[in-house]
Formats: sequence, C-alpha cells, structure tokens
Amino acid sequence: MYRDECERLLGNTRHYKRMSRDPTIDVQEEITFLVSKGKENNWITDHEASDLIQTNPKIPYFYILPKVHKEKIPPPGRPIVSRIGSALEPLSKFVDFFRQPLVKRIPTYLKDTTHVLLLLESITFDKSKELLITLDVESLYTNIPQEATLEVISNLLDIHMGESQTPPGFILDLAHLALTRNYFKFEDSFFLQTQGTSMGSIFAPSLACLYVDHIERHTILHEDNPYQDQIKLWKRYIDDVLLIWTGSKEEAQAFAVWLNGANPFLTFTMNIGDKKLPFLDLLIYEQDGGLATEVYYKPTDCNNLLQYQSFHPRALRDDLPVGQFLRLRRNCSSVTDYRKHADKLSTKLHTKDYPPHLVNRARKRARNNNRDQLLQPRAQKPSLDKIVCVTTFNTLSNEIQKIMREN
Repeated sequence: MYRDECERLLGNTRHYKRMSRDPTIDVQEEITFLVSKGKENNWITDHEASDLIQTNPKIPYFYILPKVHKEKIPPPGRPIVSRIGSALEPLSKFVDFFRQPLVKRIPTYLKDTTHVLLLLESITFDKSKELLITLDVESLYTNIPQEATLEVISNLLDIHMGESQTPPGFILDLAHLALTRNYFKFEDSFFLQTQGTSMGSIFAPSLACLYVDHIERHTILHEDNPYQDQIKLWKRYIDDVLLIWTGSKEEAQAFAVWLNGANPFLTFTMNIGDKKLPFLDLLIYEQDGGLATEVYYKPTDCNNLLQYQSFHPRALRDDLPVGQFLRLRRNCSSVTDYRKHADKLSTKLHTKDYPPHLVNRARKRARNNNRDQLLQPRAQKPSLDKIVCVTTFNTLSNEIQKIMREN
C-alpha cells in the first residue's frame, strides 16, 4: 500500500521525471562552477564558498507520510524528500537567508500562533453580517510553477536587496540551480522534480510564500477582484489562510469558485465557520463582538508527550510541563477554557508518569502568568561568542558536563 501510493505520486509526469542515472556528480560540478564564479568576483567570502560545496554529498531520498486526517481510506501520502547532507542543501540554506526578510515584508504574513493571537485582539466581528472562514492551498509546495516563481524572486531581490556584497543575479542563479535540479531517489530509481519544490527543502516555505504573495497582490487582493470589498481580513501562514468575509455563505462560495479559476496552479479548499473554526492550533469563536480562542486538537491527536522515564536530560523532562501549560495559558482567551484544557493536559502528563508535584507546580505557574505578557515577543538575548561542544547524549553526559564546567 505504501509503495503503491509512492508510485502513484511519482507517476505524475507533470511534477516528476524519471532519470536514467544518478545526477549527483553533474549537480556537484554545476555547484562548484557557480560557487567558483562567485568567489572570483568577491560576491561571496571564502568561508561562504566552502560552506556552499557539500563534501561527500548524500543522495536525497523520497518518502511519504500518510495524511491520516483525511477521510479517504487508505489515506493519501504527503511527499517529502530528505535532503540533509545533500549537494543542494547548502544552496537552499544560503538562498533562504536572503529570502526570509522578503517573506516578512508580505502584507498578509503570519509568523506563528502568537502573531495570530495578537492580530485577533484588535479585530471586531459582527456575526450578523460577517463570516469567519479558513482556506487551505492544496499541495502548495508541489504546485508552484518553477520559472514563474523564480521571476517573482528576481523582481523582489532587485527591489529590496539594496547595497549588498552578493548581487541579486548570483542569488537567483543559486536559487535556479537548487530549484530546477531538485533530484532524489526512490528505491533504485532517480527522479527530477519538474514542477514545484519538495517538502524537506530548506527554502521551500519561503519560496512558496513569495509566489502566493505575488498572486495575492496581483489577483486576490487586487482592485480588479470583483469580491475585493467583501474581504475584511486576509492573513496567511504559508498555505493556511484566515479570512473574515462580509456577506452571505452563498457569496463566499461564489468567491471560492472565482478564486479557484483565477490561477491554474493554486487550488483553495474553503471551510466556513459555524460557531467555532480551527486555524493552526487555535479554535476561534465569536465573543462579545470580537474573536476569542482556545486550544485546538486535531481528531487524530494522541498523547505523544515525552515519557518521563525517557532517556533524555533531566532538565528537559522537568521543564516540559511548564512549556505545555504556558502554551495553554497563552492560547486560551478565557480562564474557563484554560482550566478545561489544563485538566486534560494534567491527565496526559500523569499517564506519561510525570510526578504530580511537577505537574501541579507547572500548572500553578502558568495560571499565575499574565496572558498579555505571554503574548509579547521575547527580548532577543545578545549573542555571545562561545565555543559549543556537542556530544551524543549518554549516561555519562552529566558527569562530562560537570567536569568541563569545573575546569
């Protein structure tokens, strides 16, 4: 069944092309040529040039994770390519460094759950004439067109790069190589991804975000959109959109039809809220003319918290309940909702053998925290020049750490 699903996905000739041999050596030569060019022109430092060329690169491997939240049996697979240690991984990482600032400039950008919570604090909501809606972009990573996406990146780099040692054209060349030479292996066969990018690539999220931003600015949120005046709020976390719609359900559904005909590469699935609507790990609902939240768990959620007797550092295990309860305190607008979810979390922690005094102490600490303060971004600690010693954790790790600190 697993193999059948992999072959079904890889059989899509619009997205994948079977290769006759391992292209690793060819790709490595292309990377070396491009990096040498950058080094000769002083576009990159010697250190950056060294980092961009992977020594003894690993072959990327294709695998899938079942989308168990889907109703279809057997569940469809989510394609992922493991790229750790691969030839193209350093290029993706380098290019992503320059693209991340561009992503944060996107008007519809949502950073994380806390960003959503802060946004909702200032929003009014009239349930008599407004609808709370979420949209999901289906298979975003694998559907973005490669050449059009690179053109979007090129235009943004030209506008926003400013004075930089590394010219936009060189960054684009690296991005082009990393995107269009995106190969991998499944069983004994090699494949090239000819459309989109793969989940598992470092720059995939920023790449997808910038392409969707282009469609938003030129189509969805453009003045020529016949439904523009009915979009009160449109915010997006990668492929998940939060929409506040002014109008009826029928009008929203008509907008969804228009939306799915506006671009041949993007397909949106719409979910219109009733009383409560899930978005990311939040359950959003109307309350007193505004929007409130509590924690959302998917139907497939299970108790996958770390077992307390696990072979992990003691400090990590002791601090885990604190982080979990603080998350509940932050995500729940009301104390009533917090208590409800805190009871469930306490049960989960007890099931995983966490000592009662640790659980009770963590719960009390979270309850006494001011939620407004939990919503504020943490102050950035100044980076210190330290020599970091990373070892494989074992039963002697604590003793080794103690000796190093004392000497």
